[in-house]
Amino acid sequence: MEAVEAARRNNARLYNAQVINSSGLLLNSATPIAQIIEEEKKAALKLLEKEFSGIEYYNKQMIICVESPKKALYFELPEVYKIDLIYISATGKRRLERMLVGSTTDYVVNNAPCDVMVVR
Repeated sequence: MEAVEAARRNNARLYNAQVINSSGLLLNSATPIAQIIEEEKKAALKLLEKEFSGIEYYNKQMIICVESPKKALYFELPEVYKIDLIYISATGKRRLERMLVGSTTDYVVNNAPCDVMVVR
């Protein structure tokens, strides 16, 4: 993982963020929104724990937030955590999908207040 190696080289804190898309939650569901959010957070925590379990690095932190991914990644997380480099994966969306809904990666690259490294 490139981000881990960059953190090691620079003795930097490594954040691994899972953003739960608040606009994608089932608001028309009979299930209370608080319960849906809690279930999504538990699933996100399991994913982060799985990803972090293989990372041998002392200075790492997991972040889970419920927000628009674009807003969280280009504004809130860099501001709150004083992030100076974002590693983000290239999306798997096809060209038509990107045109219709927009790419989070493209948005972050063009709007983040810090450097952004796109990895595949």
